[in-house]
This record gives sequence, C-alpha cells and structure tokens, in this order.
Amino acid sequence: MEEQNVQATANQRPGFLTVLCILTFIGSGLGVLFNLLGIFGIGALSGFLAKYGGTSLDAGILKPVLMLVFSAASLYGAILMWKLKKVGFYLYVAAQVLIVAFGWSIMALVFALLFVILYGLNLKHLQ
Repeated sequence: MEEQNVQATANQRPGFLTVLCILTFIGSGLGVLFNLLGIFGIGALSGFLAKYGGTSLDAGILKPVLMLVFSAASLYGAILMWKLKKVGFYLYVAAQVLIVAFGWSIMALVFALLFVILYGLNLKHLQ
C-alpha cells in the first residue's frame, strides 16, 4: 500500500512544470497557427500575383514551412514533458534552437533561453 503511494507521488507533475507546459502549449500552438496562416497567405498571394502578371512568391514559402515544423516539434516536446517524458525536453530544446536559428530575433532568443532554463530546472521530474 505504501509503495503505491510513493509511486503515485513520484509520477505527479509538479505545478511549475504544469504552468510551463501550458504556456508552451499556448505559444507553440500560436506559432503553428500563425505559420499555417502564413503559408496559406503566401500561397494565395502568389496565385494572385501569377494570375495578374506579377512575380511568384514560391521561394518565400520555405521559412514559414520550416517554422511550422519547428513549432510543431516544440509543441510535441511540451506534450511529452506534460506526460513526464525526458525525451520531450530534448525535442523541445532542439526545436527552440532551430526556431532561433531560422527566425532569429532577440525576443525569440530571450524566451527560448528562459524556457529552456526553466524546463531544465524540472528535468529531475522527467523520466
């Protein structure tokens, strides 16, 4: 009986990790949504320009596609950390590094570093 209580306590997600995951669900979810909208917007604009003799924007679609993949990987990493899986942390870190590398901005760098450090503090709770 006591062994079950110890195992149940060990498998509980800390409140701080829960808050971090929820914030990541929101941020990465918005990243996925905005990049999807960007892809469709560039596609529609490209079609409009091609129809009326303008130039094509097909080359401009690569960055939103990559950012969509990286945002989705970040979201999936947070889902895994929500389930207390350590591999989610490594996936999240890789996705954040790629997001900063391809969509470089000071704000992205600051938030990526902040969240990686905060998730790192919770690494001991992940299996």
